[in-house]
Amino acid sequence: MKILDRIKGQAWCFGDNLNTDVIHSPRFFSLDPEVIKKGLFHGLDPNIQANIQPMDVIVGGINFGCGSSRETSVRSLCLNKVGAIIAVDFARIFFRNCTNMGLPCLMFKNPNDFSRINTGMTLQVDALAGRILLPDRTEIQCKPVNDFIRNIWVKGGLLATLPQSNK
Repeated sequence: MKILDRIKGQAWCFGDNLNTDVIHSPRFFSLDPEVIKKGLFHGLDPNIQANIQPMDVIVGGINFGCGSSRETSVRSLCLNKVGAIIAVDFARIFFRNCTNMGLPCLMFKNPNDFSRINTGMTLQVDALAGRILLPDRTEIQCKPVNDFIRNIWVKGGLLATLPQSNK
């Protein structure tokens, strides 16, 4: 089970309409996890991926993850051990791909709260309660997530929720 109430990491902020091909460049499509991992945000800045630390938090504006339905962009985020993604809203397929892989995606309750977070801030995220604690100890609230999705996140992804075979 994943620990989702104590995600603490550096914020990496991006704008609106961040496309899946920008999140993970098709140039890095591969069956090799190390190649996929290195493609994260390569199209924006080839140095970002090397600086992302486990449990860091990706922050975006509207329509985060628009574009392709390929889950390689989500896989690259997971391989880089991103703790959570927080955005004003998500492209629906991207949100489902993240959920299926156990990566929490939270939406700001107040879309204007997006502007309160800057790259480099240390965030403490409670994905289960939908709260973000800023360095000045103020909180940002996120929209509630239903129990079905929360359970998938806690288990670490959709496959982990399926009954195990006795074979």
